[in-house]
Amino acid sequence: MEPEVSEEYADEEQLTDSQVAEEVDRYRRIVLSACSSLGNLQPVTATARGGRFGGANRTVHRVSGTNMEYVPKDDCLASLKDIKRYIQMDEQGEGKWVLQWLGEWQVLERDIVPIFTLGVRRLLADGDQALATDDHEHVLKIVMLCVELFVFLTWNMKTESAEVKMRFTRILQSYKRTFASSEVVFCLLSVAVMHLRRSSNSERETMLVKGVLYVFRNVLAIPDPLLSPTSKDMSELEVHDKLLLVLDKELALDFFLTLLSTADDRRFKDFRPILLDIIYFVFYRVPVAALFDEQGAWFEHSDLKRGGRHPEFGGVYAVSTGEGTIMPVFNAREVLKPFANLFKTPAKIQRPAVEPECPVDYAWRSVDPDAVPVLRRAAATFIESCFNPFITTMFDDLKTATSIVNDMVPRLLYMAGYFIDISLANPAIDLGCTCALVQTQIFGQTMRFTSMYMELKEWPSLEPAMYCIQQILLALAKMRDTKLNALSENVLSNLFYDGDALDLFVKLCRVYRPTKMRRQCLEQIARLADTFMTTLKAFAESRSGMYVKKRMKKRAKKQKPKSEDAENAAPEEAPEAAETAEPVESTEPTSIHADASQQRGSEDGSDDGEGGSQYASDDEAAAELLVERSFDFARFENAFAVNEVVKSFSNLLTPPTAMEHVYPMLYRIAITCKRPHLFFKSRTMHRLLLMFNDELKFPRRVEMLDLTCWIFRQYMVVMDSPALRNHYKPDDLNNKLAVECVLAFLRHSRLGLSVEPVITRHIVDVLASSGKDKPDDADEDAPKDGGDAVKLPAAAMPLLPQVDADPLDDMDDDFDFDQFYNFAA
Repeated sequence: MEPEVSEEYADEEQLTDSQVAEEVDRYRRIVLSACSSLGNLQPVTATARGGRFGGANRTVHRVSGTNMEYVPKDDCLASLKDIKRYIQMDEQGEGKWVLQWLGEWQVLERDIVPIFTLGVRRLLADGDQALATDDHEHVLKIVMLCVELFVFLTWNMKTESAEVKMRFTRILQSYKRTFASSEVVFCLLSVAVMHLRRSSNSERETMLVKGVLYVFRNVLAIPDPLLSPTSKDMSELEVHDKLLLVLDKELALDFFLTLLSTADDRRFKDFRPILLDIIYFVFYRVPVAALFDEQGAWFEHSDLKRGGRHPEFGGVYAVSTGEGTIMPVFNAREVLKPFANLFKTPAKIQRPAVEPECPVDYAWRSVDPDAVPVLRRAAATFIESCFNPFITTMFDDLKTATSIVNDMVPRLLYMAGYFIDISLANPAIDLGCTCALVQTQIFGQTMRFTSMYMELKEWPSLEPAMYCIQQILLALAKMRDTKLNALSENVLSNLFYDGDALDLFVKLCRVYRPTKMRRQCLEQIARLADTFMTTLKAFAESRSGMYVKKRMKKRAKKQKPKSEDAENAAPEEAPEAAETAEPVESTEPTSIHADASQQRGSEDGSDDGEGGSQYASDDEAAAELLVERSFDFARFENAFAVNEVVKSFSNLLTPPTAMEHVYPMLYRIAITCKRPHLFFKSRTMHRLLLMFNDELKFPRRVEMLDLTCWIFRQYMVVMDSPALRNHYKPDDLNNKLAVECVLAFLRHSRLGLSVEPVITRHIVDVLASSGKDKPDDADEDAPKDGGDAVKLPAAAMPLLPQVDADPLDDMDDDFDFDQFYNFAA
């Protein structure tokens, strides 16, 4: 902060360094004087002290073998007011020096907390110990000032500079340890309950209760250091679980849950955002799996674990190292030795230049085993008693919100999805306890928030919104064929009937930009896309017919030049022309039933490019119409078979993450939609090569290896045919030895042979001399131009045998699978 300049320096335009240091030191002494006037420790007397803070309720400390008690001074109220004024002046500066001095002097621990606990116990005293009216008012003012100072001192430094955050990290963590005390929590809770039990409260009393809730919120929000689950002798740094145990012991968690269950009461309207933050920080950095699985299982990075021994390949290889040079290789490990540098030095992962600040913290932490039952009980109670009234009330409040770009909305969406995730993981919880979120109205709000975040490019807020939608879809799928089947069918019918809603999921798969968005956001996109496509397919298969409401454009016919005699009749003919206007299907790339070529977009489009309107000329007046069209799931899948989706999802291959959700999308693009050529890009092919690294183990690894080999077989066929190479324009790997090694591997491996090779049919199309000789079931991406007969490349023949059995059967059991992919020196 900028200290107040004394009169002797008032006329100086610029102070020297020594003068600034002198002013700071003078100001520091003033603040220290106010802190010294609060009170001190004195030896315990045989009889209770008199005065406002006298009585039997004393806190005794053992100091150097002597029993000591804290005794506030008579003018401590004035001193508290001075400290509050200094803090408010400090807020106008940038250094936060007053807050730092108070932390260095431990004023909160040594003075303010003892004054607060003494004041609360005097307010709660009854009988002979009860305070007189004047004394009660005086002590209440002191308690209220202490609560205000608690709020100031524990407020987060999120908006401050990195230097200020670093200075206050230890100070805030020491404050958290101070509040993890039964006495302090009991006193804070007593102040809130004492006023809430009344039928009505004054504005001052309401602010006091609100301040107490802010204190709990601020203290819970102070993060512990991120420690490894295997760290030892670090328990004194992990205070969050200790605080949770104290809150549970003093019934503070039950107090929060009671307020949450009555959140629809108008008296508690101002408390709702604070209660949302409190419940968020109670489960701060706690993964759902940690509440139900064995401790530590969640934190093992299963995607990066070493693979086991796997006998799948064998043989002796002959690799061409140049023209006319053949090198015999007897060890499978040596075959892909040219790729060793790819595995030893992982591919560069594109990250945002500036990591966006996310309103939800996904840095999971280890949970104390003693705190797990507390969290599990709190979660079950919240879902059964608080979820429906609280979530409904919060979404109702958002209808009148002026902005959704804040921390509250993303946290609300995250917590809604988080508790649905818990309810799905716990079979004992009735799905009806979370039915408020899956109602059409609230689900529609969630979809609108997601669309708005995507349009506004609020990527940190988009991630929790997608997580919420994913959990809603999982809950709706689980509700089918249960007593809530009617609710599930109604919501899903409305969702899949809206063409714009279906288009939103297509847009989400194309929106990823590695230089602007976190990698975790792409992982969430993959999880949401997989869940959505699975739910949509199951719903479509359960219906004999499915219709979608979609946007179309009505294009007016072009007007021909008219003679002078016909111009007078033009106004009378205009209505008739409008009636006969031809409806034209929307050509926006998000149209559900648009042609696949229209939905693909450009191969190398810019990150933020926007498509223009096709009917922008003066002769074409376009008007949007809503029409119903029959829904074809197979045709809808083609909307995902575009270059943007392949580029986005291939980012999750280095290193492999969320592969159980990535593999279905890649399989859909390459095999289901018959577009393996979308993978024929240099960067994508190099990422696919890393799938062979046996040091990585990830879900569906065998299926992913099979798909990778299938894509490489198609790639080799295209590279060996000039006609196909000219049509598909694949990128060269720029490593002849690497290509030969892959060829040798594919000739001796049976991976990638269980699915019909798509490129083979394309070769037939290329060989056709005329269009009428073209097969009826030719793929839409087949080359359209005819040509002279070209023989199938000899190098491709052994890559495309007809195989009916499982490609993994009949493999040599003596071959070491891991040895083939182990590139250690």
